Amino acid sequence: MTVVSERAPEKPKLFSGPPRYQAESPWGPWAALLGCGLIFIGQIAGVGLGLVLIKVLSNSPVSSDDVMSLETPLGLAVMLGSQVASIVVVWLLAGRQNMRAQVLQMLPPKASWGTAVAGGLLVVAVTGALELILYALMKFDYRADTEFLSDGLKSQLWLGTVFMAVVLAPLWEELTFRGFLLSALAKTRLGFWPAALISNTAWTALHGQYSAAGIVSVFTAGLVLTWLLWRTGSIRVPIVAHGVANLFAVGFAWYMAQGVPG
Repeated sequence: MTVVSERAPEKPKLFSGPPRYQAESPWGPWAALLGCGLIFIGQIAGVGLGLVLIKVLSNSPVSSDDVMSLETPLGLAVMLGSQVASIVVVWLLAGRQNMRAQVLQMLPPKASWGTAVAGGLLVVAVTGALELILYALMKFDYRADTEFLSDGLKSQLWLGTVFMAVVLAPLWEELTFRGFLLSALAKTRLGFWPAALISNTAWTALHGQYSAAGIVSVFTAGLVLTWLLWRTGSIRVPIVAHGVANLFAVGFAWYMAQGVPG
């Protein structure tokens, strides 16, 4: 008797094979939007709790500059706490009806790490070329959108800023917008790409403090990250790609923090 072994499903690739994305979620679109609101509330609660604890323990006044700057231990702690709170909330929400893996696009086969890193380099190439064009047309201040990171990289706790930007930010943002929210929207009559435009717009709004050129760049980066998810059906790819892109941004911010003349 001949035993036929089953072949393992081929890992998703960026430029070959059909798109792998399949939207599954127990959440309706409006409920998912409210869920995203809870995630933001979780962030605010994390910030508030941190401030209360610091005030109680230090028994000294806390200024807004201390809270809003990554250059201070307090500002860094508040940012890290809010991101961790967001990850916890979205993880809990996605687990409704034991469908976390489906909602967050974590089902096998998972794309390879090489594919994920290649996706990140694609994001860097596309946004880098776009920003060069925007700079030529608009002459925007290319330092403006990196000052927040540059401040943190000047601190003795600079590794915390790197961890925040390269690990925590990609995790909570991708799980929330291209995981939890997109799954709920894409399963409706909207279909994938209209739903992707909505979730990407929400993600871009998170970066509303950026310059006009920065907003255009963020929106474009989000479209590329969404395309990576659509092609592979694996949340690993946009998370890692986002981290790679942010690593380049951190490198640029570090370069700017050295006092490079403009």
